Amino acid sequence: MLATRRDRQPYQAAVALLALGVLVIVLAVFVLGWMLDIATVRSIFPGAVGMKAQTAIGLGAGALAMVLLSAPTLGRRRTLGLVLASVPGSLGVAVLSEYVLGISLGIDELPFTDHDGRAAGIAYPGRFAPTTGVCFVLLSGALLTLDRGADWRWRPPELFALPMGIVACMSLIGYAYSIPAFYGPASAAKMAVHTALCLVALTVALLIARPRGRFLELATTTDPGGVMVRRMVPLCVVVPLALGWLHLRTVDWGLFDDEVGTWWLAATTIAGLVAMMWWCAASLSGADRKRRALEAQLFALANRDGLTGIFNRHRFVEELEVFLTRARRYGDTASLLLLDLDHFKPINDSLGHQAGDEMLRAVATELTAHVRASDVVGRIGGDEFAILLLDATPADVVARAEQLLAAIADVRVPAPDGQNRTTASIGIVAVDPAAGIGSSGLLEIADIAMYRAKRAGGGRVELARDAPLRRA
Repeated sequence: MLATRRDRQPYQAAVALLALGVLVIVLAVFVLGWMLDIATVRSIFPGAVGMKAQTAIGLGAGALAMVLLSAPTLGRRRTLGLVLASVPGSLGVAVLSEYVLGISLGIDELPFTDHDGRAAGIAYPGRFAPTTGVCFVLLSGALLTLDRGADWRWRPPELFALPMGIVACMSLIGYAYSIPAFYGPASAAKMAVHTALCLVALTVALLIARPRGRFLELATTTDPGGVMVRRMVPLCVVVPLALGWLHLRTVDWGLFDDEVGTWWLAATTIAGLVAMMWWCAASLSGADRKRRALEAQLFALANRDGLTGIFNRHRFVEELEVFLTRARRYGDTASLLLLDLDHFKPINDSLGHQAGDEMLRAVATELTAHVRASDVVGRIGGDEFAILLLDATPADVVARAEQLLAAIADVRVPAPDGQNRTTASIGIVAVDPAAGIGSSGLLEIADIAMYRAKRAGGGRVELARDAPLRRA
């Protein structure tokens, strides 16, 4: 599936900028370096190989194709882009065939004669290195498959571009470490520094041209794996390269001999590894703490009443179901109390909802204070509460209910007009597992008993008739 326009917008400008940068470099080499024969443009470093004219043509064609294919389109623009995309690969295949078959196709010095190569006695003047040929084949493969494999874990252009970028980076490391095998005119792996830079730029452009690839996923994801990869890259790539370069330079400058320099290299690498591991471990521990805190918050939101902090209806019913399941097996006993505040609406109407909320919080506090830790308290809805008293005798249940009535009657909400108290009506039903009544049935029976208490004037306890609970 092709990327949407919104997905491409953050990356299109970067792709175009990278491709245009390559075009500027290859045009400068082609015009100034070859047409005007300025050697320092072809080869930036003295004694290093220069960018061949055919290399400039291949890179220029690849950069133009990148611009044309950066957005998935149809028509002449796409056709021209695909034609240009095949140019580097065609050059690469032709030159690699010359190396493998030991032949000359007569294309090495087209369109310019390589006078520097002839003067240096190079076997094949004008012919770019096999490494460049391989990179050109990979470049064409990536461009021609830019919109393929959208549903694959790794897209084909990524599989082509990454090896190309690795080869180019190895060449740049050779320059940084002053290793002639990577840039000397007689080397089979020779690659001009600006050729390597152009290939790296095209690699990055290919990797970000389509935002749904695996590379960008790893580079932008917030999951622990992606975060770990991003944090380990500096240690695994940048730090060893920097330390290796510093080791070579200190030895060259005479600050250390080779043995001492190697010891410092090993010591600093170990220290860097330990520091990175410590940092990653601390970061992951912090992220895990945040995750646990968020899970606890979500659990509370799903199970606790936001106003009073006691169980909500869903969690209370769940606890009741768990008890019923256990009671059917072990014969546990309990009683269900359903409590509704009397004349609560006038408090809201006269004192305001803030006073009503304060009243509900105070009632919830009294309920939790007058039950055991093993009992279950929940707000069923509005001004209605439920309590599951475990392992209590009928006399204890009634006594506990009357204590709750007294405690609620003592609750006060300060107000100028003195309308600051309420009472409650409580319906009680004995939980009998043998009766086969479920949680909804028990709540319905308790609700009927509670409304009988309310119709009788409120501020009292009423026992369910369908499951009588007798006073001792």
